[in-house]
Order: sequence, then C-alpha cells, then structure tokens
Amino acid sequence: MHRPQPRPPQRQPRRPLALPILAGLLLAALAGGAPAQAASLADIKQLEDLINASGTETLVSVTCPPDHAGYYEHDGQRIDRLVLCSNNVDLGDVEAVWEVMAHESTHIMQACTGSSAIADALMPRTYRELQTMAPHYAKLLGESYRSADQRLEAEAFWMELQKPDEVIARFRQTCRAFLPNRP
Repeated sequence: MHRPQPRPPQRQPRRPLALPILAGLLLAALAGGAPAQAASLADIKQLEDLINASGTETLVSVTCPPDHAGYYEHDGQRIDRLVLCSNNVDLGDVEAVWEVMAHESTHIMQACTGSSAIADALMPRTYRELQTMAPHYAKLLGESYRSADQRLEAEAFWMELQKPDEVIARFRQTCRAFLPNRP
C-alpha cells in the first residue's frame, strides 16, 4: 500500500461493479450463515452506509488474489472503493466480514486525513495492544510490510480489535468532512 492522498470533497456517483457488501451478507445469511457475537449485520450496515455516504463504493468480488480478504482502492480521481473478497472470506461469518470492514475502513479514514487515522501520541499504545492482543499481526507487520506502510497497517490491524461502536465513531469523526450534514 502506498501513502494515501487527501480525498477531494466532491464525488460523481458511479455504477456499481459488483454486489454491495450488505446484500452479499444477507444472501449468505439466507444460505445458513450464523451471526457472530461481537459484531452484527446492523453494525456492518451502519459502517457500510457511512462508507458509502463518504463517497466510497462498497463491493463484493469473487476474483480476488488468494491472500486478500479485502482491499481499499483510491486513486484520487475515479477509483474509490472498498472491496470484500468473498472467495477468501466467508460471507456467512459476520465477525470475519466485520474485521475486513473495520480494517479497510481504516484505510478510508487515512485517505480522509491524507495521512494517519490515529494520533501520533496514541501509536505507542496501539503497537503495545497489537503485540499483546494480536501478536500474529505485530509479527506480520514486521515481516510483510515495508517500513513506510507499517504504521498505516498497524492502525488498520488495531482497528479490527475494536468494538463496532468505536470503529463507527472514529469513522464519523475522521471522515466528517466527507459525510453529508445530518440534523
């Protein structure tokens, strides 16, 4: 991943390229997927609605590379989308879908600010919590990401560990300039 560029405040609506995330989840639930405890379809819908309101399209793809659960694409002009990879993530596992949404929405938050989503002063605690709560993520950061990308990915991995209310509140706060005014 490269350094995000600040997002322009105005966007042109685009025709969807694939199934919206919530629609894919509902289809998986009808096929017998069980709901998770920590996150719910309502949490995913709320975050997806915020993501879409900020101008980012949400899609499900069945043709992702094997090592991608999801990704965020933003080129500063035409492309602005969060993609969930249903060939690598079980849409019936609400918690797995939530983790991808929380992770990738962090990259959207980073694009909203043009840099990071978590204040510099909080990064030592962020790294400590990753090492304690998800040591596999801490190890992955050091082994799989360039040093220039490690902070951005650390923020995204840390966000996966947060409760849905925290992720949603941070998204609202961080991307508020891109969200429509609400009474």
